[in-house]
Amino acid sequence: MHQENNYTPSSRFRILACFAAVACLLLSAACSHYRLGTGGTLAFSTLYVAPVENEANLPQGAALFSTQLREAFLRDSRVTLVNDPASADATLTVELVRLDRAMTSARTYDTGLARKFDLTLASRCTLRDNRAGRLLIDKRPVTATRQVFSTPAPAATQSDQLQAEYNTMPLLAGALAENISHAVLDVW
Repeated sequence: MHQENNYTPSSRFRILACFAAVACLLLSAACSHYRLGTGGTLAFSTLYVAPVENEANLPQGAALFSTQLREAFLRDSRVTLVNDPASADATLTVELVRLDRAMTSARTYDTGLARKFDLTLASRCTLRDNRAGRLLIDKRPVTATRQVFSTPAPAATQSDQLQAEYNTMPLLAGALAENISHAVLDVW
């Protein structure tokens, strides 16, 4: 026996409309608790960034890395930077410890002449809560790596590695500053 469908076009439309309304309610309820950014709260709201200490003996490294570090915190805007440690909730000190070079590519006709290097800069970060007098981060190692490409002219008698490293330092400073800001600001 064949059973006939008792649904009229208007009742099908009502069922579809009810289903769509329930789906919209469920989706909007699921998204209502979403918050943009990190959910955790920091233990401090103002930060003093001390001038970077240059134990790695990078030429003019302290000024470049201090500037990049402050700019990374300014871009993030979860804390307010202050110019005096006495008016800050926390103080960040960074030491540039070591710069390593690793050869990653060599010239095909002379493997002793490198074409590409990985520069890795190691640092130690200390974050002190000025109000409680306790360390929040104690000499945490933070590193950053950037590649240096050495491509001298065909008739060149010497490598342009030093110039390539000099040109890469702002990029390396920016990468290290981002890594440090994430280590400090991401809730641990």
